[in-house]
Amino acid sequence: MNNKELVAELAKRLEIPKGKAGRMLDIAANTLVQVVKQGSVVQLYGFGSFELRKKNDRILINPATGKQMIVPPKLTMSFKPGGTYKERIRKAASDRNAIEI
Repeated sequence: MNNKELVAELAKRLEIPKGKAGRMLDIAANTLVQVVKQGSVVQLYGFGSFELRKKNDRILINPATGKQMIVPPKLTMSFKPGGTYKERIRKAASDRNAIEI
């Protein structure tokens, strides 16, 4: 599902215009990013949590040339699914597999 399809589905379920659903999704995503950039953890009950993590610098070797390169440290946003969310995904996957058999 891409962004356009997600906006259309939200608009349908919330019974609102697509434009309004798109703005709501943009605001939610931008707010999530801003809060995580400030160092806070965003926990959505039943879904999961988003947090900023620092990856240390590391040395990589180019397999073609054998030359070593240093990859500098960087910040990444990570997502950890919640237990309820994981269970819902497992159940949906097992139901789908049962139907396909």
